[in-house]
Amino acid sequence: MSSLKQLYPSFRFPSAGLFSAEHKRYFIGFCAFWILIAFLEFGQDYISSILQDTAFRMGESLSYKLFWPLFIPFFILLDFGLAKSGKALTGALYVFGVILQIIAVTLMHLLVFSMILFGVSILIHEDPVSLILVLYEKLSTRLYIAFSAYAALSVLTLFVKQRRSQQKNQSVDLPKTITVKNGKSSVLVDIADINWIGSDGAYLDINTETQKHVVVDSLKNIIKSLPDNFKRIHKSTIVNIDRIEKLESRGNGDYDVLLDDNQKLRLSRNYSKSLKGILL
Repeated sequence: MSSLKQLYPSFRFPSAGLFSAEHKRYFIGFCAFWILIAFLEFGQDYISSILQDTAFRMGESLSYKLFWPLFIPFFILLDFGLAKSGKALTGALYVFGVILQIIAVTLMHLLVFSMILFGVSILIHEDPVSLILVLYEKLSTRLYIAFSAYAALSVLTLFVKQRRSQQKNQSVDLPKTITVKNGKSSVLVDIADINWIGSDGAYLDINTETQKHVVVDSLKNIIKSLPDNFKRIHKSTIVNIDRIEKLESRGNGDYDVLLDDNQKLRLSRNYSKSLKGILL
């Protein structure tokens, strides 16, 4: 065991799920990918039946193609397990835990797939094949496909999570204060105290809980020095989303943004993407 500890030091992987709320487009693309594979294979069966002049059994063909969409729920389950393991385990234990989860999810996938095929077989055939034989066949023909896919997805998941973790660490390195010049003197304003920033020509109004500071700058430039919780919601406004109390639709794609200090701002439809998956 000591040699394993030397091979796998006590590193810890990010414990957030891959398909978090702000990355819904990844989940949509993931689902579309597996459905597309099933559709293409279904189309291949249909074309093959035409070329070979054989009967095409749509129900039976569709049931076999469910092998691919089943990757969606079972990978979500695996991703949940990986996130939990990232919180509880480190080093070699984490590696072993990931491998065991991949094996378990692979076997569950094939078992459910075999049960679906067995159920369809009962409905279609007078003398259906036993569940054991169906399961044995799928283990011998699909095991390597499912295991390889889940292993590759797990590696991809860890890579993506590490990238996200690095990006968050980089955002942590951003300055925690902004220097505001007031005449001949300068004032340090804590970024965490900023509620919102408004543009007024060549000047910016930096609004905190207690006062407003005026600086010569642009929204495009100042947002580069702000953490991720600051989003541009209008051509003339940046808001600290941690201060948002609620959104009220105007019915035309725009929203009124109500802050916790009762300040009302406008969210333009052109900037609504900045809050997609967070508040919208």
